[in-house]
Amino acid sequence: MPLASDIAVLIPHFNNPAALEKSLASISDQEPVDVVIVDDGSSSPPDLACLRKTFTQISSLHLILLGTNQGIEHALNAGLTYIVGSKKYRYAARLDQGDLCVPERFKVQKEYLEAHSEVYLLGSWASYESMSGEHLFDARPPCDHATIRRMMFLNNMFIHPAVMFRVAAIEKIGYYDPRFRDAEDYAYFFKFVRNFQTANIGQVLLRYEVNPGGMSLSRRKKQIATRIRVILCNWEWGIFPIWGLVKNSLLYFVPQAFVGVLKKSLS
Repeated sequence: MPLASDIAVLIPHFNNPAALEKSLASISDQEPVDVVIVDDGSSSPPDLACLRKTFTQISSLHLILLGTNQGIEHALNAGLTYIVGSKKYRYAARLDQGDLCVPERFKVQKEYLEAHSEVYLLGSWASYESMSGEHLFDARPPCDHATIRRMMFLNNMFIHPAVMFRVAAIEKIGYYDPRFRDAEDYAYFFKFVRNFQTANIGQVLLRYEVNPGGMSLSRRKKQIATRIRVILCNWEWGIFPIWGLVKNSLLYFVPQAFVGVLKKSLS
């Protein structure tokens, strides 16, 4: 029988059961974790009994059903509300449907957090892969807090489905802000950076699936516009805030295909 866990892995789900099962299968049987799945109004929600029977390596599986599709920020908040209310989890980790954990990812992150009590948000590097599994590039955000804090004005320095954070932080900074839809993680992690020490582990702990049809041009523009709002909401005078404002303003007009080629060439 799996051991009790103080880690809750939060996975939002919408109309992609195969991708959800792929992600659940990547969780190692060598690290006890609970999984909280929030179904965001899927036409055919996951079958909890079937998932529990299939993924026996997971300590405990919980399913929250939202009656209608409300958006990822609302699904994440529903999951965090459950995690906080359970009063048994010290750590919350993220994973998205279709993304894969490397073996013992959560064990590595927990050990780091327990050895660094000052760190409240911990990310990692990630391998970006095509939907067929082809390696595209590695994302290697900075590891130390001072650099992360400066570079946050340029872009999000945390890969959303690769993070783990202390549940205790929620009491101070609250939940994801629905006003920053399409960049809810950027806004949320900025709160961590401004209130706590943060870090990234300098090793690949996540295989991130890139869906070329995952974001339309109009939505990408909305995301960049929201990122600009996040920068302005956290504004302080300096070269990095100014550079970040200029960079994101330029990206608003640059085709996504060109950005992907540039990332791959620089990796």
